Amino acid sequence: MSGGQGELPLGDRAAAADGLDDFRSNVLAELPALLERALAGYGRFAASMPPADTRGFVAYQTACRAALSHIHLLVKLAHWARPGAVESGPAAADADQLDRLIREAEAALEDEPADAED
Repeated sequence: MSGGQGELPLGDRAAAADGLDDFRSNVLAELPALLERALAGYGRFAASMPPADTRGFVAYQTACRAALSHIHLLVKLAHWARPGAVESGPAAADADQLDRLIREAEAALEDEPADAED
């Protein structure tokens, strides 16, 4: 089915796929440093003593969960961006997967549960 509403012309689809490949490459290049920083930051934070008061402890625990969520999302992004991910499914699945990753990242930033589709 081509030429439907919302679909890109064939030439534009190829350019979009090339752009997505470039984006994946850029993400893969940045991820090791991002993961290392996130893991080091979590390690430093988790190694500190949690506050003794209830509110402080809850805030500490929430911050630990947010850091772990961030690391988890970086790992999921790495799986999405890895070589061969393009061949494993259609472009629509890639877009859905990227949309889900974005929703999960936004939810983690807002400290709300995201859709649990893994």
